[in-house]
Amino acid sequence: MIHLKINYEASLAILEREVEGELLSIAVAAAAAVAAAAVAESVAVAVAVALAVAVEVAVSVAVSVAVTVAAATAAETAAAAVAVALSEATAAAAVAAAVAVAVVVAVAVAVAVAVAVALSVAAAAAELAAAVAAAVAAAAAVAAAAAVAAAVAVAAAAAAVAVAVRVAEAVAVAAFCFFVLEVFVV
Repeated sequence: MIHLKINYEASLAILEREVEGELLSIAVAAAAAVAAAAVAESVAVAVAVALAVAVEVAVSVAVSVAVTVAAATAAETAAAAVAVALSEATAAAAVAAAVAVAVVVAVAVAVAVAVAVALSVAAAAAELAAAVAAAVAAAAAVAAAAAVAAAVAVAAAAAAVAVAVRVAEAVAVAAFCFFVLEVFVV
């Protein structure tokens, strides 16, 4: 009877160590999942910052083009004023020269406007690309987080099943030991 009691206590001690090992493996899996989620979040933040910088550069270029167009428009206005002054002070030859200058300035303004429109379209395309990239990064981060959560859930379920099996074994061993004690003691 003493021998059975010692075996029973040894079996319980072994079972307790196995359950502690299972619980430790669950804690390690959960910590790994949290670390993976933190890395995915850091990558998504870095991508968002890079996209914000790209959009800022595109806006700066668009502003520079707008300033250039304004300067060209001012030059055209000045050329028109010179043409008016020359037409009053000189003959038809001066007017023709002023008209030629106005045409050159108008062409330059048209080219500047075309460049501004092209850069504005490019800036809009860059903003759209940045928005799409941010959406893709967010979707990737959500997918990574979902995958990590699913892996943690599967690991936790497997560990819970393993613990339940160990507890059932312990209960069976305890019941058997009590049965043996009852049969042989009585």
